[in-house]
Amino acid sequence: MKLKIRTFLLAIIFLAAGRSYAQKTEIGILLGGSYYYGDIINTTYIQSQAIHQAGGLFLRKHLNKKFCLRVNLMYARLGAADSNLIDNTENIFQRKRNLAFFADVFEVSGVIEYNLIPDHNRGRRIKNRFIPYIYGGLGLFYFEPKAIHPITGNAIALRPLKLDGSSYSPVALAVPLGIGFRYYLTKNWQLGLDLGMRLTSTSHLDDITGDSRYPDPTTLASEDAVIMSDRSDGRLFPPGENRGKIRFITDVYFIGGVTLTYRLWPNGAGGGFRGAAVRCPRFY
Repeated sequence: MKLKIRTFLLAIIFLAAGRSYAQKTEIGILLGGSYYYGDIINTTYIQSQAIHQAGGLFLRKHLNKKFCLRVNLMYARLGAADSNLIDNTENIFQRKRNLAFFADVFEVSGVIEYNLIPDHNRGRRIKNRFIPYIYGGLGLFYFEPKAIHPITGNAIALRPLKLDGSSYSPVALAVPLGIGFRYYLTKNWQLGLDLGMRLTSTSHLDDITGDSRYPDPTTLASEDAVIMSDRSDGRLFPPGENRGKIRFITDVYFIGGVTLTYRLWPNGAGGGFRGAAVRCPRFY
């Protein structure tokens, strides 16, 4: 009985190994831009000043013709300023508030891609070059919001200042959701476009929560905290006044760009059997 179980387990292992060998593995790069939505950027129109650089590396494994597993290592610069908003009645509060931030985001995530057109391409055969897909997944990211000190002109980290009286972690959850497409240039090289949003578990990307209020300057721990808490001209906001704006959603950021992928295995560079074919002998 034990021998049968061992034989069965070994058979499964060998079958899984043979099945995985047929799966494609690719490495890729993404170069593009980023955007943010939160307590500073909360308009329906795109603010060009808030578009910043983004990029990263990823590894994609084709599970079958419809599904792929992708692991991402991404970087994005996020940033926005109240002063960049259009000067109209809707933005009076933010223009007076005059807050700004920037943050470097480092993300590790895993997503499942679903091919809207099955990927039948195997080996040297390219049956359909254009593969659109959608995806979703889960990840972690690190961020540290900063702003320019109005007196020194240097960047200063905002999180240690506890401007709203609370502390928060610089690590948060991200839920990547997106769309994209891949186009086979050759059997090994693909060019594509990927557009994704990240729902997050934090409202502190910009160091402002929707329900935060201006603190009493006497309760802040340093002179820098007093200066950075109220950056309006003439300190227009008394303690207890609303400092945040968006309460119904946590912060969101976007990463999009052009992708270039290369097939590592099987049948990539040096992959697969490339020896001479062995023919059956002819008996005539």
